[in-house]
Amino acid sequence: KQMIKVYIISYDLKNPGQNYEKLLALIKSYGKWARLGGSSYLVVSTQTAVQIRDNLKTALDSNDKLFVGTLTLPAAWAGMPDEVSNWIRNNLTE
Repeated sequence: KQMIKVYIISYDLKNPGQNYEKLLALIKSYGKWARLGGSSYLVVSTQTAVQIRDNLKTALDSNDKLFVGTLTLPAAWAGMPDEVSNWIRNNLTE
């Protein structure tokens, strides 16, 4: 059975204008997503971190940086808009 997990995605694009829109479209294609701020997003997926990384890499240049990892409870945050805080509460599991 495939597990539904929340993943954190963080990236650093050397030339942001170049691939930003394509990368953003790929991130949002996961359906359930939230922007943490800056270049960090949360997504819900049954894919593995490797599968998500490989999917997002199609929008990256060789000198761009990307991190994909699972996010579970416990978690703590501050300064997030209510919309993002509620998203985290509603989607994070142990």
